[in-house]
Parts: sequence; structure tokens; C-alpha cells
Amino acid sequence: MTILRQIGAHWTSWFKQYLEVGEAVTPEGRALLVERYNELRQQIPLIYATAIANFLGFYIATSEAFNGSFWPAHIIFVFMLVRFIYWMNEHDKDIEPEQIIKKLYVVQAVVLFVSVSFSVWGIIIFGQEDATAQNYMILYGELGAIGCAYGLSSFPNAARLPLMFMAMPLAARFMMTLEPAHVGIGGSLIIMTLLILRLVDVRATGFSALVRTRTEITMERARAVQAETRALSEQARVQVIAYSDYLTELPNRRAFIDGLAGLKAAKDKTQQSYAIALLDLDGFKPVNDTCGHAVGDDILKRVGMRLKNAIAADDVVARMGGDEFAVLFANCASQDNLMQRLKALRAAFDAPFLHEDRQFRMSACLGATMIDLQDFDPSLAIIRSDTALYEAKHRGPGEISLFSPTLEDARRRRAAIATELRMPHGLDKIEVVYQPIYELSNMRLASFEALARWTDHRLGVISPSEFVPIAEQTNMIEEISDKLLAEAFEQVRYWPEETRLSVNLSAVQLRSIICADHILALTAKHNIDPARIKFEVTETALLSDFDTARANLEKLKARGAHIVLDDFGAGFASIGYLRELHFDALKLDGSLIESITDSPESLRLLKGILNLSASLHTTCIAEHIETEAQLRLLSRLNCHSGQGFLLGRPLCAEDARALAVFTPQYRKKA
Repeated sequence: MTILRQIGAHWTSWFKQYLEVGEAVTPEGRALLVERYNELRQQIPLIYATAIANFLGFYIATSEAFNGSFWPAHIIFVFMLVRFIYWMNEHDKDIEPEQIIKKLYVVQAVVLFVSVSFSVWGIIIFGQEDATAQNYMILYGELGAIGCAYGLSSFPNAARLPLMFMAMPLAARFMMTLEPAHVGIGGSLIIMTLLILRLVDVRATGFSALVRTRTEITMERARAVQAETRALSEQARVQVIAYSDYLTELPNRRAFIDGLAGLKAAKDKTQQSYAIALLDLDGFKPVNDTCGHAVGDDILKRVGMRLKNAIAADDVVARMGGDEFAVLFANCASQDNLMQRLKALRAAFDAPFLHEDRQFRMSACLGATMIDLQDFDPSLAIIRSDTALYEAKHRGPGEISLFSPTLEDARRRRAAIATELRMPHGLDKIEVVYQPIYELSNMRLASFEALARWTDHRLGVISPSEFVPIAEQTNMIEEISDKLLAEAFEQVRYWPEETRLSVNLSAVQLRSIICADHILALTAKHNIDPARIKFEVTETALLSDFDTARANLEKLKARGAHIVLDDFGAGFASIGYLRELHFDALKLDGSLIESITDSPESLRLLKGILNLSASLHTTCIAEHIETEAQLRLLSRLNCHSGQGFLLGRPLCAEDARALAVFTPQYRKKA
């Protein structure tokens, strides 16, 4: 029983193996099914045509002798004809691999049915003992089997069926006649059938390998296409990142400049007129530093959205970096039109910016230039816009400036100043002069203010208002300050103890965390008591980085130095700083002093400031005193100290030393 089960299991496994048509799970299996079916669609109609031709040939050759035996053949003939018509209609249809499996099972069943039927029919014919019919049967049977096997070679399990169930039985039956010729022919046919079976296996292996190779190539190609698609997608994403500002999602500086380059390349293809504007926010840094970068980032996002909504569809707005934006105006035919569009941009800042429950008011300075595409240099256009922006910022918050040749001259002068500063020994051209400051009540010399002066043989007189901003932009201000402080400290040693030195601290110095330590180290190096130094700071310098500035000033004050708030009365937030820092003195802005004898409003403001100063136990220093009337009025109002051309012009080191040593009194009476 065990042996019988093993034999049964073996034959069952063999039978299942030779009934398999393929699988539609793996890509290779699906591809093999499709290729096999596509080839069968081309071959099966020809197979049926071959079978029908063999059938008709055999029928015609033997019909007279065997009329009574042909009725089963009629059924086979009709069946093959129907299947032939069916497959002719299947020629151009595409179906899924899952449906192909079903059809291949049907193909196997049909081939098995036809093979067995033809074989049975042939064996019946052999029973008639008609040698001619037997010869015809073996001829047409073997030809039909071989033809069907060849046509079905792409489907080896089906191709084996006509050989095994038609060719082999007919050849074996032919040998059973025991006639020597029949035995020889039958044996040869069996050997040939076995060889053809081997050829079917070889062809099936080659067909499968070919399909596998095609599948692998297709998959590799698909993977290559996917990789290329991913690469293109990644390249596009990188392109977007490279040319977009991460915060505002506007084009960035690179995108804007590349756009200008593209505009230059297309100058012969467009008749449009263009203009470039640069925009810089006023007072953004203090908000960003005081309220935090989250607030600053949110404001920048909102600025970007407002600017985008304020421009036309053909215009382009980009963030150049920090709080600076750029706009490319299209269809901008005149400076009047450009000015209108710049005012529209400025109007975008009229409404306050809201962040959570807080309001922030912002303004912006704008500088712009027209573009001539026929003589267009993108770099020069940016420089000209920046020159106009510099002029607008110099005028004050919210100002607009258009580029002009006059501004170009100013730009060239600034560039020349910057070049001179960078030259070897360039700083040696800057000298220190000392303007006396007197106590107005008794005209006693109280101190000298150290002022920087620069006269160049080519550029002429260069005021601090010119070279200090340039030195700050070129990161040379600290080097200049160190040089001037060292010279001034050297002169203090020759003055009387009661005569102080007043020096200005820039915004760049105050926002350095080592500013106070560095200055104190210089005083120690020159053996100067910090109590003899008065440090003047402006509201703008405090705005730059208030926390660091306050830390530096408190450290200097702790060592005895005096702190003076300069240009008081010129800004808008100075009173607020009086609550944050205790100043030893307030230096009144010169514009206030100039008009006190002519303007009742200025006089009332001066009285209010003096009363405020007295209530804070802080002294006041008036600058730009140039008339006797101003001096008398300031003395009468109990202004503590003053300076100006009336009292004394800036002096060189030797003259200042002589004045300090002899301590002359101011001869004129107030």
C-alpha cells in the first residue's frame, strides 16, 4: 500500500506539474503569461488551420473506403472550426494575466481533447485492417501532432499533449501490426517524437529566459525612469530651495539677480520698460532683538505678503536678505509712474503689523532706478538702487529716493572714502581735535569733546558723518575708534585733573560684548582714571542692541565713568531710555538750540527738557551755541554746560593742552 501511495503521489505530482500554466504573482510570471498568450494568439489559428487541413486531407484520401467510420470525425472537425473562428476574434484583444491563466487551462483541455479524439479515431481506423488507411492515418496524425507541438512550443505543457497523446499512441499502434516496415517506421516516429519533446523543452527554456531577460530589462528601465523622475523631482525641489527664501517663500537674492540676467538676455525680444527698487525696513532690528526672532520672522512674512499684494501681476518681489527686499517693476515707462508705484509700496506699511495681541508699526525706505534694456548691466542697476536707498535712509524713515547722477557722484565719493580707509596707513589721515565745553554759570573749562577730522588732498574735507557710517559698513570702525581713543587718552595725561574728556561711542562698539572691557583696558594702559571720561551715546546706538549696550554702559559707569545721552530732543524714544538707564547728562540736540531765540515752540520744549533734567538730577549740555543771544538765554534757564563756535572751535592737541593748562575764563559775560 505504501508503494502504491508513493507511486500515486509521484504521478499526481507529475500530472499537476504538466498541467501548470504559470503564475501571475511575480513580475516575471505575469510577463511570461502575457508573452505566452500573445504568441499563442498568433499561432493557434494557424494550428487549427493545420489540423483542419490534415483532417481534410485524411478525409479525402480515405472517405471512399471508410464512409461509415467518419461520423466522429465530423464532430472533431466542427469543434476545430468553431475554435478557429473564436481565436481569430481574439487576435487583437488584450487581457489581464489572471484571465490568461483561465484561457490557458482551456487551451490545454482543448488540445488534450483533440489529441485524444484523433488518437482514438486513428486506433479505430487501424482496426479496419486497411493498409492504405493506416498509412494515411500515421502520416496525417504525425504531421498534425508535430505541427501542433511546434505551434504550441511557447506553451510547453500544451505542446507536449499532441506528441504524447496523439503521435506516440499512433506510432505505437503502427508498430503493433508487427510488419517489419511498420515497426521500423513506428520506431523512427517514436524516436523523432521524443526528440521533438526535447526540442519543445529547450525552446521553452529559451523562451522563458528571453522573457525573463526582457522583464529584467523592462524593470531596470522602469527603475531607471523612476530614478530619473526622482532625480528630476529632487533637482526641482533643490532648485526651488536654492531660488526661494525659506521664510517668506518669495524669490531670494539669487533668483532676483538671475532674473535680471535673463532680462538682459531677452532685451532684443521685448519692448517693455522696467525699474528696480530696493526696500529696507526702518527700526526692524530693535523689534527683532527686543521681542525675539519669532516676532521678527512673523513680521517679515507679513511684509512679504503685503509687498506681493501691492505689486502688479507682472512685477516681481524678492527678499534680498535680512530686512531688505527688492522689486522689479514691469511696464514702468516714466519716473512719475515709478514714484506712484513706490508710494503704493510704502502705503503697504500704513496699517500696523499684528502679532498675537501686539501691534507693531513699521515703515520702509525705498530707493529705485529706471532700467534701459539696451544698455543694461544688472550689477550696476542694483548698485544704483542701493545708492538711492542709501540716500533715502539718510533722509529719514519712510523716505523714497530715485537714482540720479548726483547720487552717483555721492556713491563714488563713498567708494573712494572706503578705498582710502583700506589703504596702508589710511587711518593715519584721521586726526583728533578737541572742542572745549564750558560750565555756563562761571565759564570754567569743564571738558573737551574729542572729534575726528579728516582732510584728504584729493577728496577734501571728509566729515565724521561721511566716514563713520562707511567705517561701520566696512568693519573698520573699531580700529578707528581704538586709534582715536589712544590718542585722546594720551592727551588727557597733560590736562588738569578736573578737566574731563568726552568721547563718542558708536553703535558697532556698543553692541560688542567686550566693548567696556576693551575701553577699560585702554584707560589702564594709558594710566587714565575712567572717572575722567564722559562717554556720549546716541539713541540710534542704543537701538542697535539695547541689552548689550546697557551692559557695557553699566560696566563703565561702575568704574566711575560718566554716561551722556547725545542728541536728546532729536529722536522719538529718548525719554523711554531715561527710565531704563541713569544718564549723568543730556546733550541737547543742536537743531533745538539753533531756533530757541526765534521759535516759541522750541523755547517751550527747551524749558520742558531742562525741567525734566532737573527732576532727574541730571545736568544738560547744549551744543551748537553760536550767538550771544543763545548763550544768555541758556545761562538764564540754568543750562549747566555748553559748547559751540561762540565758545570755542575745535583745537589741535597742542592748543587744547595750552588751553587746559592755563584754564582761561570765557571773557564775555552772559
